[in-house]
Amino acid sequence: MFLAGDYRASFERIFKDHLLPDEPSFYVHAPARTDPSAAPIGQDTLMVLVPAGHLDEGRAQDWSALQARARSAVIHRLAASAGIDDLEQHLKCEVSYTPRDWFSVYNLAKGAAFGLSHNFMQVGYLRPHNRHHRYGNLYFVGSSTHPGTGLPMVLLSARLTTDGF
Repeated sequence: MFLAGDYRASFERIFKDHLLPDEPSFYVHAPARTDPSAAPIGQDTLMVLVPAGHLDEGRAQDWSALQARARSAVIHRLAASAGIDDLEQHLKCEVSYTPRDWFSVYNLAKGAAFGLSHNFMQVGYLRPHNRHHRYGNLYFVGSSTHPGTGLPMVLLSARLTTDGF
């Protein structure tokens, strides 16, 4: 996890401006470290998640430029903070998604991969629960509900509605 120096300003840029922060925070996962089938022998796989805003028709958003800026920020920060100064030379395959992709490919509202809202009131237990508080036979699943975002959590959300009630 690589956090921006001004964490509050970073999140205001995401949630108020619906853009990419000047200094983006990001998360890096190397799945082959725990699952060797995630990369060819002797090689590695990295997944980098850079939080950014969602689609906003009322605001000019150049997602191609924001995507290029996010990529550059990750490459430079990994070189400066982790000593990985030759990453770009070793890239063999690269896939990148923006909110436009999440919207057009997966029909996610406003291209928001983490649900309709992702702020403090959407963290962990504070997320809307799976069973409606008034209508006991109405259930909610997905990244905007309990327990949270990401495919494992969304599947767990679905399982909670079938197994837990």
